[in-house]
Amino acid sequence: MTTGFKLKRAFFNESKGKIGEIALFQAFIRAFNVLGSDALAKEYHGSRYQVTFNAARGAGRPTPRCELCDVMIVHYPANNASAARITFNQAKVTTKALSCSRSSIAAGPESFRANLEQWDLLSNRPSINPATKTFNPPIDLLSGAILPSVGTFGVFYPSGASFDFAYFVASELTPLTNGYRRSGTLQWAAPLNVTRSIAGHEEVTGTCCLLTFGDALEQSQIGTPIMPLLYGAAGSAQMRGWLTRVLLSLRREHPDSQLPDELLSGLELRSVAEERNPIIHAGEPSPPRAVILVRT
Repeated sequence: MTTGFKLKRAFFNESKGKIGEIALFQAFIRAFNVLGSDALAKEYHGSRYQVTFNAARGAGRPTPRCELCDVMIVHYPANNASAARITFNQAKVTTKALSCSRSSIAAGPESFRANLEQWDLLSNRPSINPATKTFNPPIDLLSGAILPSVGTFGVFYPSGASFDFAYFVASELTPLTNGYRRSGTLQWAAPLNVTRSIAGHEEVTGTCCLLTFGDALEQSQIGTPIMPLLYGAAGSAQMRGWLTRVLLSLRREHPDSQLPDELLSGLELRSVAEERNPIIHAGEPSPPRAVILVRT
């Protein structure tokens, strides 16, 4: 059974009877448990970390303050953790069903409500600054990425007696009205289940359900490659230190999981982890609200 089938069936069962964005988001996190040792899903209860940035959407506050995302998803193929990818995903919910197919399908006209400042952040990927003392992400966490799919949205939509999950690269969503108010409506503006290549790396612009999302994970088409963020032209010691802290924290909390150690080795962060560096080892790692590591 493929990753997509497992996730779709698990989320269908977990989301039955659930109401609201928070309950569906938590069901989504739990659904990854079906992958056993090939996944590690951690929710940080009560964490509402925030960032500030310079607006680029042409409306609203010039220096917005909002969440980075709901969940950070890191995927890598078995035996090749150096090929790991990362996406920062914001979860939303809609009452409208979405057509579902493994083949390419046209987008919309369905739409969903969202925070337009959040969309601006994940779509335009500016440099970011911490808005609290407890969250210190790298300034180039989004801006240093090769692929736009570093910033994405996940939309829960009704499917029969339960729910399913659609995935969209933030830059392929369009606000219907881009006004001063933070709340607005985003429309699915790109075809689903379609891949494109940027700088030699493939990404899928959107998937219509968890089945196709799992397919895209297995083909390494979700998120941006991590290695260029760490060591490429835009790579930074701040990024290496931050990701190392997140992985070390997950290793401490889940000593039975192989995934944090495989990523530390594959991403060449083991030497960073072993340094006597108080910036790396002190305090909390300040991850987003939830972290999912997936190996396929």
